[in-house]
Amino acid sequence: MKVKALMDCKGVGYDLKKDEEADLPKHLVELLVRFGYVEKIEKSKKESDK
Repeated sequence: MKVKALMDCKGVGYDLKKDEEADLPKHLVELLVRFGYVEKIEKSKKESDK
């Protein structure tokens, strides 16, 4: 899943800087979102139509 880091965070399988975008496994994304370190990047319909 695509995410955008809200702050610098480092751990097993990731090393993100603020505003960096990354593609991470779903289970890791759910954990990082719960702790407020990242936000999911949702694709809009307009972007997927291109």
